Amino acid sequence: MSDKIHIKSPGRLNLIGEHTDYNGGYVLPCAINLSVDLYFEISKKKSNVITDLGYSMKFDVKENYIKSEIHWENYVLGVVQELKKIKHDLINFNCDIKSTLPSGSGISSSSALVCGLIKGLCILNDIELDNSGIIDLSRNVEHKYIGVLGGIMDQFTILNAKKNTAILLDCSSLKVKYIDLDLKDYELLLLNTNVKHNLANTQYNNRVIECKQALEIINKLVGENYLNLSNASLNELSLAKNKLSKENYNRALFVLRENKRAVKAAELLEKNDLMQFGELMYASHYGLKNNYEVSCKELDYLVEATREYKDILGARMMGGGFGGCTINLINKNFTKKFIKIITQQYKLNFKLDLGVIIAKPQEGLKIIK
Repeated sequence: MSDKIHIKSPGRLNLIGEHTDYNGGYVLPCAINLSVDLYFEISKKKSNVITDLGYSMKFDVKENYIKSEIHWENYVLGVVQELKKIKHDLINFNCDIKSTLPSGSGISSSSALVCGLIKGLCILNDIELDNSGIIDLSRNVEHKYIGVLGGIMDQFTILNAKKNTAILLDCSSLKVKYIDLDLKDYELLLLNTNVKHNLANTQYNNRVIECKQALEIINKLVGENYLNLSNASLNELSLAKNKLSKENYNRALFVLRENKRAVKAAELLEKNDLMQFGELMYASHYGLKNNYEVSCKELDYLVEATREYKDILGARMMGGGFGGCTINLINKNFTKKFIKIITQQYKLNFKLDLGVIIAKPQEGLKIIK
């Protein structure tokens, strides 16, 4: 049993393949150089969790779970509750949490926190749980205690990422292909709208439901028993169009097109065809805006602002939507100039400060001795 542990749990970006993970489709993410760092030690008193944002909580792991009215506390309590199903006599602990990941920005700060908590508490309590087990437990926490019906992309990436590499992940079979991210003269710039979104309180879960409804109707009409919407074809969707609501048709249309984009994007990266890859990023954004309807005026503004610059090959909104970040494929020599231009324009238009992150693809979760 270790008595002091440091876990570095990274955030993630998704190059393309948005809202496809919970539809059993393809995604193309990587871990990034920002993280949630968790410092654990055994406590002889109650458990005490402190964050660098000034939040703290005290509780006894032996107490029964009672949902907290303070949102972030349910991540901690949910992890403890789920781990108690594996080992009922958990020990109390102290955990100091420091994060360079901005919350609500679409770079998976919540999954980084949950995976880091699970890993640290497993080590502290001598619980053997492989990455697959951590993913399952993490999803249980987010579904049952937070109310977000997400897929597995975030957790899988956080635990399995490799440095300077993207992961083409089939979220249905969990088949993986690692792809070298050689962007040559280009880099990945994230622009954070600082429009905060809480996925549990937005239309995110509604999109999950709409996709399930579309799948049910497609299966009925084409005589199939597909488990995931991504298994259907565009032709089958076309056959079902008249039986689907306009919204559900558009949701399914986006998912099937985005699934193809993710696979094509991986091929383009392997060929170092960044120009065509950038065009797929723009196509993804317009699909998210017009068919999936999860964008917002701030995200749209930032994407459109890139179109006039030849040094930016592609841009799109990233994450669940309704705020968060755009991801931009930009020439390194132009980054500094563009940041100056866009931060001023954004402030002028929206009276908000723009967050800026130059994202470097990094390895997954680490235990630091």
